[in-house]
Amino acid sequence: MVASRQIIALGGGGFSMEPRNPLLDLYILKQSGRETPKVCFIGTASGDAQGYIDRFYSSFKKLNCVPTHLSLFRGHTAEIEKFILDQDVLYVGGGNTRNLLTLWKDWGLDTAIRKAYERGTVLAGISAGSICWFEQGVTDSVPGQLSSLRCLGWLKGSNCPHYDGEAERRPSYHRLLKSGEILQGLATEDGVAAHYVNEELKDLVSSHPEKKAYSLNLKKGEPVEVSHSPKYLGGEVLLVRRAAIQDAEAIHRAHMKSIQEVCSKDHSFDEITAWGHRPYRKEQRTSSIKNDLVWVIEDHGTIEGFGHLKIFEKDGLKCGHIFGLYLTPKVLCKSLGKAIVDMMIEEMKSAKVKKVTLESTITAQKFYRKMGFVDDGSQITVEIGGTAVRCYPMKMEIYQGEN
Repeated sequence: MVASRQIIALGGGGFSMEPRNPLLDLYILKQSGRETPKVCFIGTASGDAQGYIDRFYSSFKKLNCVPTHLSLFRGHTAEIEKFILDQDVLYVGGGNTRNLLTLWKDWGLDTAIRKAYERGTVLAGISAGSICWFEQGVTDSVPGQLSSLRCLGWLKGSNCPHYDGEAERRPSYHRLLKSGEILQGLATEDGVAAHYVNEELKDLVSSHPEKKAYSLNLKKGEPVEVSHSPKYLGGEVLLVRRAAIQDAEAIHRAHMKSIQEVCSKDHSFDEITAWGHRPYRKEQRTSSIKNDLVWVIEDHGTIEGFGHLKIFEKDGLKCGHIFGLYLTPKVLCKSLGKAIVDMMIEEMKSAKVKKVTLESTITAQKFYRKMGFVDDGSQITVEIGGTAVRCYPMKMEIYQGEN
């Protein structure tokens, strides 16, 4: 039986951009057909940056696979072809595509990868690792500009990653098409992957529900986009991810369900009636997703919890406030609340937030204490729908350095 030739081209996402959202990486591993596939990271485009390699191992050691890497800059192995042919998946990182192509040709790595591809090894990659397989790509290999680059040509047409993640990608692709400098092709937003089988586009998949891909061609000398909605992979696993605008109503349902079914054991009937049966207000929910940091817990396509953090400046200092962390009974006791708080703390450390505050439910107070929060005064009440709902003010010191 002849093995299928597979290439999975990521516009963005994967372990290097979404370390807590493994959907695309899990999809790539699954296509190998192996229970425990051997996956090799090739970081040529980044100059085999050690930090990039470390992030690969940190992510893939948590998955059901055998991770390794190939380095050209540090003389990883003298038997490159043998090493490459022993892998089930080759995962090519981002960086400078021009350098990647030059070095691969000089080392004969392109020939080795082609042999592996013909034998059924899955080829995958992000950014430069997406562009390289096509006839041409939109690249920033030359500093200060986006231009067309002739690539390996194993897939027909051109490719442009980061279509929504970098402001100049879309106008540059249009300009290059109109001038005839680049062939028609496919653009993918961050979090979208194009899956080719035997050089034909088989599927478009994504790690976020709202993401798109675009076919681009010319009509009467003008660039024309046709949008495509990829298959969202989140319905297949339990995960924590950043919220999208489309999640607003589902977040509200999970919020009310958590109050009704989890907080009811500690709060009065009157409190739950006023607090846990509020109507959905679309503008309020979508505003928090747009302007603040909101994460959701998704279980087989259904949102079962969320966390809401706002970072702001007060009296010249960066501050944080957690407006809510609510989980439904279905996802309690799975360390998911801890995962969201850890993400919040990581975001606040990066933003050099000095202190974070919150008003805890009676139910969550012990949890927050375990996470390192301390009481910030006695029990207080917050009025919701004319009813006083009890809560506890709490705080945590985050960043200790100078702003």
